[in-house]
Amino acid sequence: MKKILLPTLTILTLLVSAATVSASGLEHDSDQGTRDLIKDLLYEYKDAYNLRDFDAIRSLYTKDAIIVSFPCQSKEEVLISEFSDNIPRCASLWVEGGFKVRLFKITSFKKTGDKVFIRVLWDYRDNEERGKFTPSFEFTLVDGKWKISKETYGRKVE
Repeated sequence: MKKILLPTLTILTLLVSAATVSASGLEHDSDQGTRDLIKDLLYEYKDAYNLRDFDAIRSLYTKDAIIVSFPCQSKEEVLISEFSDNIPRCASLWVEGGFKVRLFKITSFKKTGDKVFIRVLWDYRDNEERGKFTPSFEFTLVDGKWKISKETYGRKVE
């Protein structure tokens, strides 16, 4: 009996260990897959703003999204409905200033269920300078697609 029990316990222990390692690997793969999807969304964001594609800009946000500060230089929280109405006015500010979003780097990433919280380091240029700023984004999974649910711009990074 001992000859059968010991190998059986050893096999069970190995199976449990393999399942645990596999599950943590799947979680990492899932997070990496989500990170890649968010990165793709940020490229869409950059392109939509640089091309002044208002419909594409609107499509990136949830229906109840909140935007703080950029891109209309507002200091208070603005609901997407109000922001959406102001996009053409805001775009005139971008055109006049020659504003373009350039490169970005995700500096912080946290996934919790159907929410993702990130911090980004953006490079930008306009008619006067090149610079960096560090917005925070909250993304929500809506009908299988990630959308921006909150966007907050803080101080510029020198």
